[in-house]
Amino acid sequence: MRAGESIESPVLGMRVTWREVGSDVLAFDLLMRAGAPSVPMHVHPQQEERITVLSGSVRSRSGTRDVVLAAGERVVTPPGEPHTIEPAGGNDAEVRAELHPALKYGEFIECSFAQDRGGHLNRKGRANPLRMSTTGSDEAEFFVAGIPVAVQRPLIRALGRLGRRLGYDQP
Repeated sequence: MRAGESIESPVLGMRVTWREVGSDVLAFDLLMRAGAPSVPMHVHPQQEERITVLSGSVRSRSGTRDVVLAAGERVVTPPGEPHTIEPAGGNDAEVRAELHPALKYGEFIECSFAQDRGGHLNRKGRANPLRMSTTGSDEAEFFVAGIPVAVQRPLIRALGRLGRRLGYDQP
């Protein structure tokens, strides 16, 4: 990961361009194609996420708020609050995302996108749980909303160990 580099996820219909890569902050531009599978509602227990719309419009669901944001508008999601975004209005959208602290979120994106490019995602953008558990989502602090993190974290770690032994960490 270096500032200026881009990676693609064709099934997810996303492109990430790294802007700032550090331990304190991870910033990237995220292009989301219209009609692509949506990112599931998720939570970052220790990270604040800031999203600023660069082009198009974005539906943002964060906590109890559900709004459509236009270019220049921003949403800040505090640690522990379930959230997601998706393109709105049937058009592509691009946002600048910032996560504080960065933790291992960049590595998680790289692994997830590599799984996609390796042909391991279905049309809905989902992969075999053993394969997904090897992406480092627990270290990235990316957890599905609605299931306690205290349940997900040890389960993901156990499945990740098994998945790596079986070779599911290879794109």
